[in-house]
Amino acid sequence: MQQLLDFPEHVERTEPNRQRQLEPLAFDVDDSGLEWTVRDVIEELELLVEGKATMNHEDFVEGIREQARRLIK
Repeated sequence: MQQLLDFPEHVERTEPNRQRQLEPLAFDVDDSGLEWTVRDVIEELELLVEGKATMNHEDFVEGIREQARRLIK
């Protein structure tokens, strides 16, 4: 049976891991605005899908292509 650590000993052993988890990772920092573009494109795509029934096929396809161009930029 494994003996439980007392709290100070537990903190001493786990603190380095906790500190590493607090450090920002490379993908946590997005200065490019890409995350907001992606969110906006998703919102626009949802609107296109909702309005598909009232749109002609060409307008729908062009709307999808426009959103794809926004992501590729």
